[in-house]
Amino acid sequence: MNVMNKDSKELLSGIYKLSKTGIQATKAVLPKTKSEELRHELNEQLCDYSSASAQTEQALVNAGSLPKDLNALEKAVMWGSIQLHTLNEVSPEHIAEIMINGTTMGIVDLSKHIGACKNADDKIVKYAEAFVKNEERHIDNLKAFLY
Repeated sequence: MNVMNKDSKELLSGIYKLSKTGIQATKAVLPKTKSEELRHELNEQLCDYSSASAQTEQALVNAGSLPKDLNALEKAVMWGSIQLHTLNEVSPEHIAEIMINGTTMGIVDLSKHIGACKNADDKIVKYAEAFVKNEERHIDNLKAFLY
């Protein structure tokens, strides 16, 4: 078991929860996505979330922590929100907008975690910052579907 301080665990937990949220949201919009190009981008984002989820889960387990997944209410609220927002509109523009908004909320949340976890291990902070940069790249890619 690796010794890990509280801030490091907290930051890893934040990445884990964000990646699990991203997986849930992406899986909810993929069946509604007709554009092959947008499906490709969403699948790339899903792969990144899955990889981050697995890596952070393993790091937390190695440190003797159990990762906290989304609770049933959070999952239901997110699923319901996506269903509602795609009830009458499933254009690539609209799906991209939904994903951009959700990804932006995740960036804000994780950025707050980075700022709050002042004593986190440098490697974990760099991993969190790289996660944010990757999310920003996905937003840039999704913006192409808004035009």
